[in-house]
This record gives sequence, structure tokens and C-alpha cells, in this order.
Amino acid sequence: MLHPKYFIAEHSFSIQYMQRKGFTEMNAPHVHESYELYYLLNGERTYFINQSVYKAEKGSMIIINPHDLHRTSSTEVQEFERILINFSHDFIEPFLHCSHFPLLPFPESTNVVSFTLRDQTSVEHLLMEIKKECRLKKEGYEDVVRALLLQLLFTIYRTLISGRQNETCPLHPMDEKISEIASYIHDSFQETLTLNGLAELFFISPSYLSRVFKKVTGFHLPEYIRHIRIREAKKYLRDTDEKILNIAEETGFKHISHFNKVFKDIVGIPPLQYRKKSRDI
Repeated sequence: MLHPKYFIAEHSFSIQYMQRKGFTEMNAPHVHESYELYYLLNGERTYFINQSVYKAEKGSMIIINPHDLHRTSSTEVQEFERILINFSHDFIEPFLHCSHFPLLPFPESTNVVSFTLRDQTSVEHLLMEIKKECRLKKEGYEDVVRALLLQLLFTIYRTLISGRQNETCPLHPMDEKISEIASYIHDSFQETLTLNGLAELFFISPSYLSRVFKKVTGFHLPEYIRHIRIREAKKYLRDTDEKILNIAEETGFKHISHFNKVFKDIVGIPPLQYRKKSRDI
């Protein structure tokens, strides 16, 4: 069954409906420059975002900021139906100027929005209207999509300030343990981190930790540590004028040559080029 993805405004906005059966997962976690809204119409999904595991169910929305590391996979309930939206900040920025509310970026460590039944109906209507506008492409449809998206962001904002956030199904103990370990790595990336050291700290065998961490997150553990360090390095490069050598040391790298190699392997360009590119946007 085909699930067309609709792009508008030079690919700065996209929406896609999808229904699938059977086990499905991302081959690998990924990051991107856009915001992501993942609304579950039916079924369940497991999401790993930055350092936390979530189990989302029908009526939940996963909200992802630019540069968030994330991956989705099946739960025991393998059939699911979802709508996925990606949009750049530039796409919605003209309409954000009309609001004095902090709609974007989403609050850090807030990744699951649990709507009331009434709001679920409203959200699903908005999503279907956005999809219809993108499909029909009538006069002025891009601004209509922006207006509908703004309304959706307000619904998310109101839900978040009411306290309905990160309310998900109970996690498997294995997922909880991996969330705990990933959170520790996220908070301790400047330190020396090894498989054996983490296994000893969390009272599990290195082989079990290696196997389960990969199963839950999609990363080999050393690979995840590198990604977290480079994610932090990208923040320094975007937001400060700190020297590259200092950034490497601040993010847990002992040698500048190793930092440069890992950065280019993950990001695709050297650190200085990334800094320049991020400031030219």
C-alpha cells in the first residue's frame, strides 16, 4: 500500500500518513534539522529519544526538537497507524511572530504529549485538514497549512502546561535499565566511559549490556557515547566561539585528531565547516 509523503515550501514541511503490520523499526537512530511530530492514530510504538525510552499508545504524540537523536520500533502490538509531520523553524516562523507564547522549541526532556479524548479528536481533525491542504494544493494552501500547524502547536502547548506530558505505558524492566544507563552517559559524557566500567557500575555483565543496549537504542554502546559527545560539540560550535581544541576537551575527547575524525564521520563535515554553515543559515 502506497503512503505518499507531501512536501511543500521547498521541502521545509512534509506530512505522511502510514499504516503498517508486522515488526518494523528504523535501521539506525538519526538526527535532523527539523521539528518532528509523530501522532499515533492506532497501536503502540517504542521510541528512544536522546537518553530515554518511551512506549507511546493511541492518542499520543511524540514531539522532537531539531538535533534530537531518535529511533522508533515495534512493541508487542506490531500493527500501527500514524501521521508524521516534519517542519523547519523557518516554515512556521512568520506565524510565530503573531504569538507571545513559547511554542517552540519544545521543552527539553518533554517528548510525549498525552491528549484528552476531546483534544485527540481536535488534533486528528487538524492533521487530516493539513494533509488535505497539501494534497489538493488550492490557492494559498501553504499559509493555510501554517495556520493549522500553529493551531496544533497551541494545542500541544496547552496540554504541556496542564501537566499531561511523558505519560506513557509502563516500560519493560530492560527498557528502564537502558534509559537509566543512557541518562548516566548523557550526564557524564565528559568522563572516561567504557563498556566494562558501565557494566560494573550498573551490576550487569558487559556482554548482556552490549547486546541489550544495541537492541533497545539501535546503537552499539561506544557508538552512542560518540554520538552524545558530538551532539554536545555541535551545540558549542553553534552557540559559542570556543576554540575547537577546548570543545574537544569539554566533550570528552583526549586528542583533537580523534575528535576531528569522529565529528566528520558522524556529521559529514569538519567542525569548523559545521560552525560556519550553522551560522550562515
